[in-house]
Amino acid sequence: MTDRGWQSHGPWRFLVASGRDLPGFGETLAQLPFHIEKQSTPLVPPGRHRVNRLALPCGDGTLDAVVKTYGLQPAWRDRLAAQNGTKAERAFRTALALRAAGVGTPAPLAVVERWEGPRLRESHLVTAYVADLTSFRDELDRLYSRAPRCGPLMDLLQCVADAVRALHDAGILHRDLGNQNLGLRRTPDGAPAPWEVLFLDLNRARPTPDPTPAQRGADLARIDLPSDFLRVFHAMYHHGHSPPTEFSEAERKTRAAFDRHTALRPFRHPFREARLRREEEKKERPLRGRDLWIWDDRSAQAIPAYAARDRRKLLPAANVFAAVRDAARNGLSIRRNYRALRAESFHSPVPFDGAIGMALDAEPATWARQLEFLARLQGAKQLPLLLRLCHHQGPDAWHWTLDQALNLHRRGHPVALALVQDRRAIREQKGWRQMVTLALDRAHTFADFFEIGHATNRSKWGVWDYREYLRLLDPVRACLIEHPEAKITGPACIDFEAHALGALLDLLPRDLPFHALSHHLYVDRRGAPENFQGPFDTVGKCALLRAYARTHGFADDRLLITEVNWPLLGTGVWSPVNSPYETRDPRQNDPSVSEADYAAYMARYLLLALASGHVRRVYWWRLAARGFGLVDDADPAAWRPRPAFFALQTLLQKLDGATFARKLETPAGEFALEFSKPGAAPITARWTRSSPPEFL
Repeated sequence: MTDRGWQSHGPWRFLVASGRDLPGFGETLAQLPFHIEKQSTPLVPPGRHRVNRLALPCGDGTLDAVVKTYGLQPAWRDRLAAQNGTKAERAFRTALALRAAGVGTPAPLAVVERWEGPRLRESHLVTAYVADLTSFRDELDRLYSRAPRCGPLMDLLQCVADAVRALHDAGILHRDLGNQNLGLRRTPDGAPAPWEVLFLDLNRARPTPDPTPAQRGADLARIDLPSDFLRVFHAMYHHGHSPPTEFSEAERKTRAAFDRHTALRPFRHPFREARLRREEEKKERPLRGRDLWIWDDRSAQAIPAYAARDRRKLLPAANVFAAVRDAARNGLSIRRNYRALRAESFHSPVPFDGAIGMALDAEPATWARQLEFLARLQGAKQLPLLLRLCHHQGPDAWHWTLDQALNLHRRGHPVALALVQDRRAIREQKGWRQMVTLALDRAHTFADFFEIGHATNRSKWGVWDYREYLRLLDPVRACLIEHPEAKITGPACIDFEAHALGALLDLLPRDLPFHALSHHLYVDRRGAPENFQGPFDTVGKCALLRAYARTHGFADDRLLITEVNWPLLGTGVWSPVNSPYETRDPRQNDPSVSEADYAAYMARYLLLALASGHVRRVYWWRLAARGFGLVDDADPAAWRPRPAFFALQTLLQKLDGATFARKLETPAGEFALEFSKPGAAPITARWTRSSPPEFL
């Protein structure tokens, strides 16, 4: 064997890091097995390899050290180790190289080995103990299950992506870069990054000067993240840009090969895998698949963990069967009702007082300021308001929101409450039952209605199988027995997906009376409200959704639109249609609009939807939000009303006490709605597809 700095002591040989070869340390290393046996603490359950913490005598003191003891291996591996270095030696030398390059890893102290001829009998790697060390795997599991927030998740991914990039740029490929081998330690407050990343288990690492994109991609193939988070991670690794094709292709192929290798592991090592399975069964099961749910405060919504292709794999076929069943049972009736309702559009008087509502963010830190802007918006009116009770926020937030709802009611506002689920509400129903019961007990005497569920046709909000919506309704049934006067609405689908709405309505229990159909009706997030999606413009969509409500026997078949807005250009991660991580690449097919267009579209949407006669009320989502609100709250000290704020202010003033009377004949591309007011001349709202409404 070639000498590469080894020292000998009896049957032992050892490598010692520079600065650690203190008096007596050689004798300590020669007695390492004795120290491990007598005074060490296991850090992981014993297996083929063992990891122990112990205090090693060194000079006049001790070193707080971790010793990894490698298990025996076949003779052919010993021959390779004699030529290329043992696992312990390779890990030691790689750690020295990483620390010299400024890349994080526990400080290597020594390698201790004992050979008998060509056979390696003992091999130990000694590193400095790192206090409070967790791992990427454990931190992700903790975040998923106990703190599912997008901000901390993005910070974590960014720290790890930057560290891996630094590893590769230093000319090292890890070659076993699983989540468990990425150590993490919290940094002090005020540090540039919240996490310090330390690379572990370096025995497979290989020096590779200037690795190619394909080599880098292959080295990342063991990172375990849901597919959309993995997409974000790859963009972070590439400093905000999409990865090159060769990177993505190598990552995909290597990941597929590793998945096959992992699937065959129980056949290669049946006894070891059976033992590991038994140990895993004793632990808390980490959240995966449908149970992942992450909340993003910036865009005020849940974010998808999976790319569209992987989401489709998790959706049950039962959803499709329910949609087909509803079409077979009710398709003809819905079609007849739609034709009749479409023909009735704009043919009946529609009072506009109380038809436009506003959603507020139940956030204590900004509540007073929201009420100030609400007063400016509405003038002397008392707008109908909608507040959300979000299950993931917990009991303190529920109580606070209900307190504010009661205060608003006492001020004269009609107040509605939307009960918003997360995945835990489906998985563990106790908390959901608590929230529903609390809301109906406290607010049944004054709430306009309770919307049960939120965007139930979007899996990112927690409902994957439409039958799971029935779990959200279970506690409602019991509450309605006690409070029969309470009105409930739903199923609160989002966008225009008639098949999903039909599937959910087909599953609704017949003994649970829904007062009205509530819906989050966007214009397919594309352009003007007069635009068509297939054969349906906004009025046509409202008529069709009302036809569903009439066919399924809702007490009031007119719609309640409880969420609508347009995403705003240039608002980045605060936009509801952007990724939770903003890349530097140009956006393709961006549905966002300018503030001027937002204002014009909003006014035209409200006029068309309400004057059609198919919608009882529209709640704008929402008053203040950086990415989509009437007021830009980006600067906490100086909120800025957008053009839409003043456009709605004008609309409310002009239509105060007004009733829609008739739709006037106009040339193609022009629109005119006439309103009457008691004791006053008629008012006409006119606009084109390229202009906001003018009141004449």
